[in-house]
Amino acid sequence: MKITEVKTHSFLMDVSWATETLIANPMSFYPEFKEKRSSWYGRQWAMVVEIKTDDNITGYGYIGGASRGSVDAIEDQFKIFLEGADPFATELIWEKCFRASQYYGRKGTALSAISGLDIALWDIKGKALEKPVYELIGGKTKDRLRAYATGIYTERHKEMGFRDVKIPVRYGPADGKEGLKKNEEDIKKTRELIGPDGDIMLDCYMALDVPYTIQLAKVARQYGIKWIEEPVLPDKVDSYRKIKDAVPDIMISGGEHEFTRYGFKELLEKHAVDLIQPDIYRAGGISEVMKIAAMSSAYDIPIILHGIGAPTYHLEMATPHSPMAEYWDVYASGGEPVFINEPTIEEGHVVFNDRPGFGYELNPKVLAGARPAPQW
Repeated sequence: MKITEVKTHSFLMDVSWATETLIANPMSFYPEFKEKRSSWYGRQWAMVVEIKTDDNITGYGYIGGASRGSVDAIEDQFKIFLEGADPFATELIWEKCFRASQYYGRKGTALSAISGLDIALWDIKGKALEKPVYELIGGKTKDRLRAYATGIYTERHKEMGFRDVKIPVRYGPADGKEGLKKNEEDIKKTRELIGPDGDIMLDCYMALDVPYTIQLAKVARQYGIKWIEEPVLPDKVDSYRKIKDAVPDIMISGGEHEFTRYGFKELLEKHAVDLIQPDIYRAGGISEVMKIAAMSSAYDIPIILHGIGAPTYHLEMATPHSPMAEYWDVYASGGEPVFINEPTIEEGHVVFNDRPGFGYELNPKVLAGARPAPQW
């Protein structure tokens, strides 16, 4: 089998609660960009890579990062290493793309592009062997994959059967004591909504600093917070460790904006987090996140991937030390899914369709011009 064609698709994304509501973020320090992420994100794109073979098998991969620079990397360079190649040679293709893009890559848009390519190749493998991808990378390691819901619609999530929720932290250091008090009010309201038994997680999206995160933890611990996610910028590994040491009773997580095994090596070696959260659409795809998962297992650190979708859930199902998955509720405020026939969520658990590959196909409505929902 040989690869005959590599195509890319870009769709301008719709908006959601994540782009249009007040959420603390790295730009919150600047008043003109504080109110909503869309004020500084620029144009955001949903991007898909489509790989065809001479056996009439087509694989699809989603590209993370939302910058069309990833598409440029594929069109201008990475196609060289794919067209005419064996789609089963995922390790060789990955390594060629990674080595060839060192002068502009290693992280960011180049790795997002490699992630999309790798995911599409695994989709081809599954279709060619007539197996779901999770069967090819280790098989089921649990009877069911539990999920938690991320978003601002806790009442809706409770009705959907979720027991555990992650809410965004709306205020950061620039908002002072008043902002900290409002964050506590949000946490308290969430605890009242879900009751005493569910888990609450806080998504900080790189918006905080060490002193503020410690203050937030002191306020939040009375409400039984399970973890505080990505409190500082990803390169501040020592800051993660300072927070972790100061907050022993609440898990500290990170890795959503980290890339490859090399990026996660320092986080793991320094025991800077209690939980790693790579994004499969950014960190290097199935091939690379499997390596990251193996490394985290050696350090006895669990892995719960950031994001949603079949590739994410297939890897988590096949990973013994991945205890749960995320459901990012971007569809509550509109927008179409990029793919149809994705795994569904029932009573707070992921339901797989067990079709070959990842079991999904491009949504014809999106191809016809409908805006897809943001896939964060």
